[in-house]
Amino acid sequence: MINKNNNNKDKRLNIGMTVLYLVLTLGGGAAIIGNLISTQWVHGDEWRARGEKRVAEVRTDPARRGNIYSSDGKVLATTVTECDLYLDLYNAPDLDDKGRVKRDGRGNDMETGPIVDSNFAKYLDSACGMLHEAFPSRPAEYYRDRITAERQKERPKRCFLVQRGVPYSVWTRICNLPGWRRGVVKSVDHESVQHQVRAHIYGDMAGNVIGFRNDRSEGTYTGLEGYYDSVLRGQDGLYNYHRLTMSTWFPDDPNAKGHVERRTDDDRVDTIMLRHRHDGSSIISTIDTRYQDIAENALRKALHQYRGTAGCAILMEMKTGYILACANLAIDTSIHDFREVRDRNVAVSDVYEPGSTFKTLLLTAMLSDPGIKIDTAMQVKVGYKDFGGKNGVIKDDHTLAGRDSLNVREVIEQSSNVGMCELGWMYFSERRDTLRHLVERMFPYGKMNPDLNAPEYSTYINDLHASKRDFLNFCYGYSTRINALQLITFYNALGAEGRMVKPLFCKAIVEGDRTTEIKPVVLNPQICSRETARLMRTMLEGVVEHGTGNNIKNNTYGIAGKTGTAVDYRTRLYNGSFAGFFPSENPRYTCLVVLKNSPAYGRQAALVFKAIADCVVAVDKDLSDGGVKSVWPRLQEDSSMAQTRPRLIRGNQKDIRQLYKKLKMPYYSADSSSEWVFYREATDSTRAQYYPYTTTEGIVPNCLGMTAKDAIALLHSAGYKVRVSGYGKVVSQTPRGGQQAKNGSRIEITLR
Repeated sequence: MINKNNNNKDKRLNIGMTVLYLVLTLGGGAAIIGNLISTQWVHGDEWRARGEKRVAEVRTDPARRGNIYSSDGKVLATTVTECDLYLDLYNAPDLDDKGRVKRDGRGNDMETGPIVDSNFAKYLDSACGMLHEAFPSRPAEYYRDRITAERQKERPKRCFLVQRGVPYSVWTRICNLPGWRRGVVKSVDHESVQHQVRAHIYGDMAGNVIGFRNDRSEGTYTGLEGYYDSVLRGQDGLYNYHRLTMSTWFPDDPNAKGHVERRTDDDRVDTIMLRHRHDGSSIISTIDTRYQDIAENALRKALHQYRGTAGCAILMEMKTGYILACANLAIDTSIHDFREVRDRNVAVSDVYEPGSTFKTLLLTAMLSDPGIKIDTAMQVKVGYKDFGGKNGVIKDDHTLAGRDSLNVREVIEQSSNVGMCELGWMYFSERRDTLRHLVERMFPYGKMNPDLNAPEYSTYINDLHASKRDFLNFCYGYSTRINALQLITFYNALGAEGRMVKPLFCKAIVEGDRTTEIKPVVLNPQICSRETARLMRTMLEGVVEHGTGNNIKNNTYGIAGKTGTAVDYRTRLYNGSFAGFFPSENPRYTCLVVLKNSPAYGRQAALVFKAIADCVVAVDKDLSDGGVKSVWPRLQEDSSMAQTRPRLIRGNQKDIRQLYKKLKMPYYSADSSSEWVFYREATDSTRAQYYPYTTTEGIVPNCLGMTAKDAIALLHSAGYKVRVSGYGKVVSQTPRGGQQAKNGSRIEITLR
């Protein structure tokens, strides 16, 4: 009986186990089949894409950004390679299978790691010295202490960041230190440590015009870089890559031997090159480095002398509107010097009350009113005048040789506030809107929208009906706020007999062999009559001849311009300015200088104007009508003088040969294949000719007599950095030619 019950229990247990087994088997099988169906058909595309991504991916081939050139042919901004320096500092004794330190043939302990101790200690100072040369603000000891401290840890980092943004040449030299190549990390998180950045070749020169990478918006730029970004950027290429090993990828090459085109399910050929790379086009800016350099130096000197906080100096070509120089300097308290402060384009972004430079516009507007006739010989009250009511007293800040009246011409020449208020009150006190409309018709109060990415804030005129004082202030350059670019645009139009053109910072776009010129843009074909413009020109000439600007009078060329001084009554400091054009006999250039928040008057700003104008007159030999006679025609006629023409002492042989060809002079060379040559006078046994000039590694080339372009190219090719000051040819260099200097050292050259 007991056995029978046990048998029944065993049968039931076996049946239960069988059922459970069948349920698990069928359920598991169904789950597997379900997953297979889901994987193959429901989520098949997703899983196939994931699998393909592990062995294939689309990568970008970055386009090279175009260069920005100056109008005189120099590179202002280009793309260079920088590297983030990472070191693998791991190092340990090399042990055998029994845990003992291995020894080399000389009995020395063997080490394992990218940089062994002997090479690390021997060349650490060299590496730190190179980094100090690239980043002078950080001493070599800074890098030595950081690297040594990390190396001495029990578990040093295998990827230790030493310095970001290391120049490619310095990074390469560190890689080439004996025993260091494996220790310099080439990629981090599968990303190369090398990257392309924009470099301003001349440092801060015209920095805000060229433009900077915008910190507030990734991938955008300011200045020309931002405005012409679509032109400069180009188009990145897209390529298919496949994995060769776990960490090695290679691009598909349709021309490679054995290449087989892959076809997709819909019988399309899988594209190898998804998109061609198109490098960006270059642009030629209107900036001339010769004028820009003198403008910045003269402006910086004045700001230091008169303790200002900021300033700008703009030089504009009258006919085209091309901005040949635009210096924007502001105080940098960290270095106690004036420089191009990022994202502060003083000429465009700063608005200010212009003061007396605005009187030119006001008188031009008054003379253009068809409803009145102003006789410029008419006498008006100056010195002191009470126009009645509260705050109705106006007085001049300077004496006028005891005179209580001047004619209209003299009012401008002597910059009388009372005289301008007398004219305004006499003709427009009951027609204030008329004066305002006349001014707005000929002055570009709307945003200029220059071809620069720079913030431009609204300019305006106060409500002239708000009070008598507001109207009187307006009559001598207050109660209005403008920017410097607007003011120079007006003066440029006045010098061009009323034709107003837009200020331009880009001259041409270069795409391959094709150059597209940016043509002048006329904003207003006639802001006033030619007669009125000519009359105002004679008045502005009087300002310089015997008025408030007589400190820049000269006998070489004429200047027509106006001083301006606007006081900030809270700080008792001034915005001193001078605006005008030259040569006044046949105007070709317009210039404006503004010194902000300093004790300087408009007369001091005029000195900066004069320094810039002197440079232009010296360089532009076509200014014969302005009193500067070119000696070139006389040299061509006088063969004896032609024989004494100065020759280029050193330079690029190709350029020198072309120059001689244009001058139709014989050219003699001892070696026509040499890239660089120097000139040697004739001796008893040899004739005067050019000889090859070669450089030696570690020896500084002699650049005396070279042009800036050739000197920079030669020094760069020899592995040196260059700092340039002045304009013209090289007259001195430090260190001197022939001295020893490490690769990567900075050579300072002075031009004159």
